[in-house]
Amino acid sequence: MGKSMDQGSNPCVPTFKVDFMNTSNFTTVSKLVRPENLNHHGTLFAGVTSMWFVESSFIEASRVYGDPSKIVCIKVHGMKFIRPGNNGDILEIKSILAHVGKTSLTIYTKIYLRNTNDQLVDGFVTFVTIDENGKSMPHGIKYEKPSEGEGLTLWNEVERLKHSDTQTKMN
Repeated sequence: MGKSMDQGSNPCVPTFKVDFMNTSNFTTVSKLVRPENLNHHGTLFAGVTSMWFVESSFIEASRVYGDPSKIVCIKVHGMKFIRPGNNGDILEIKSILAHVGKTSLTIYTKIYLRNTNDQLVDGFVTFVTIDENGKSMPHGIKYEKPSEGEGLTLWNEVERLKHSDTQTKMN
């Protein structure tokens, strides 16, 4: 998996392409863009898109960890809007585990048009596991850093994002 650039996009912002068809370990959510999801420009509202993005990421984190009541979102990072969605579009939202820390799970998510595979959004969401008092706790998930391919590229991008962020500590 390499970085690729969408035509006309900012060359400083990488777009990650993941072949989700090569693994069964991901979450897929489908959404229909309806008139109530549109902004004043007549395209898919970023707030709705963000909600769907985080929701799909949460479902994937819950699939990996197993107990959604012990997972909270701490950071949406590297989220890029690549192209707008339009009324009537059917979107596929795919999420996959990209990185594991002691208490954190970082999920890579992308949103694309189902019929053309044109990518609309991609980025990462980090969750931590919490105890009954709301304090972060180790999740106990064993996940080794990938040694090659798209898994390694996503892992390294999360590491880059982690080190560029001075406000949120991810364990």
